[in-house]
Amino acid sequence: MEVNPITNFAAQYPLRQSTVYTGNRMQMTKPVRGSKANGALVASSAPRSPWMGILKTCTTYTVGAGILASLAAWPLLGTQIAGSIAFATAIVVFFFGISLLIAEGAGRIDSSWALPAFLFTYVVKIFGMGFLVLLSGLPDWVHRPTFMYGAIGALVLWQIGEIRAFSKARLPVFADEDPSQSGGARK
Repeated sequence: MEVNPITNFAAQYPLRQSTVYTGNRMQMTKPVRGSKANGALVASSAPRSPWMGILKTCTTYTVGAGILASLAAWPLLGTQIAGSIAFATAIVVFFFGISLLIAEGAGRIDSSWALPAFLFTYVVKIFGMGFLVLLSGLPDWVHRPTFMYGAIGALVLWQIGEIRAFSKARLPVFADEDPSQSGGARK
């Protein structure tokens, strides 16, 4: 009779369990996090949609820093500077937030559409922001250099938030196919 090496290995080396030492004897208490009571590992799956979590992270980074910068600038440099920083932050959050909301909507229709929709709107929002600032102009109360630096700072913070959130997100990249149907070989 042939022994399955995986089953033999699993029998020799069972999953770790948390232990409590009482005197000279050891008591097994409960399985380590991520495993069932019988020792089998529980597979975790990707969340249904990571886009709202990414939006929350990016908005927290950008709006938090924008509010702090505006409040710090207000007594020191005046309301025009503080308003320009707040306006730049609001523009960045609005345009960059739209792309994540579109990805969320596309992902609800079909999960494979979310990432292409996000990438497409990423390009569109850059042109939209450029059109808004360059062609339509800014209100008279906006201090242009401060607006520019505020928008660049908000953009950098938004990107840091996106990179951090994307690195922690579990994006379903591959199609959910049953491996037994594919036969294991490409045709």
